[in-house]
Amino acid sequence: MCKYPMTEVIARREFDFAGPHGHATVVASIGRPARMPDAPHGDWYCPWLIEGPDRSHGMYGAGVDELQALLLAISGVRFDLQWIAQRGTLTWLEQGDLGIDLLPVPGAA
Repeated sequence: MCKYPMTEVIARREFDFAGPHGHATVVASIGRPARMPDAPHGDWYCPWLIEGPDRSHGMYGAGVDELQALLLAISGVRFDLQWIAQRGTLTWLEQGDLGIDLLPVPGAA
C-alpha cells in the first residue's frame, strides 16, 4: 500500500495486455502532485497507480517541488509498465508503440 493517498487523476492511459492467462486491460494513472503532510521541508509527492493485469500497484515519486515529483512518478510508471511488458504483449491503440518509452528492468534479459 502506498504511504500517501492517490490525488485527483491528471493523466490516464489504457493499454491492452495479452499474456499467458489471456487478455486484460492495464490502466496507468498519475495523480496531481501534492505536499507531503509529514515532510518538514515542504517536499512534494506525485502518486501513480497501475491497475492490471493481475493486481493493482500504487506508489509515488517524491521531490523538492511539483515538477521533480511528477517526473519521478512518470519514471515509476515507465518502470512498472516494463515489468508488465516482460510477461506478455503490451499494446496501445492496437500498436506496439506505447507512446511512452519504457525503462529497462535491472537484471532482466
